[in-house]
Amino acid sequence: MNPALGALEQLSALSLVMLENARNSDWESLLQHEAQRRKLIEALPADLAAEVPAAAADDARTLIESCQRCDTGIRALVACRQAELRVVLRQPAGVMNGPAHSAP
Repeated sequence: MNPALGALEQLSALSLVMLENARNSDWESLLQHEAQRRKLIEALPADLAAEVPAAAADDARTLIESCQRCDTGIRALVACRQAELRVVLRQPAGVMNGPAHSAP
């Protein structure tokens, strides 16, 4: 297999895992997988199109589009989580766990 196409397949697989992490609110795993994916992206050749054989161009395009769809889903889920955290951060202390009790 062409190395560039193999890297795109790995990127697509990691993107799918990251989307599943976001769906499951597994933010730590999402961050770990995102770091792995970033390393793969940084290792891609600068002229990726020249590295992918013409016969595999459609496969490469499909893999890239899959990554983009996953990214869109991840961004939406992260935005929802950020909105939830903003609400929590605006609440006065003690609201989440009930009123604080003072010691006698």
